[in-house]
Amino acid sequence: MSDGKPAPDQRYQELQRLGEQERLTAKELHDLREAIARLVKELLPHHAPKNRINDVVKASGYSRPLIEALRGGKDIWTHP
Repeated sequence: MSDGKPAPDQRYQELQRLGEQERLTAKELHDLREAIARLVKELLPHHAPKNRINDVVKASGYSRPLIEALRGGKDIWTHP
């Protein structure tokens, strides 16, 4: 097996697979965050009552400061 070529190393294939998986996951996360930001803006227009913010915080599981930032158009996930 010594024809001058290195033996195939399966770790390169695994690294390639993991890299592709990470890029796909990052794209999915980006898309999810855009959808969450869009829904927050739809649910909480500027004239929405304060108690509605609490409902969105509770439903989303995110912090109030994050929800308020998204509501105000500061999409810190997709537009830092």
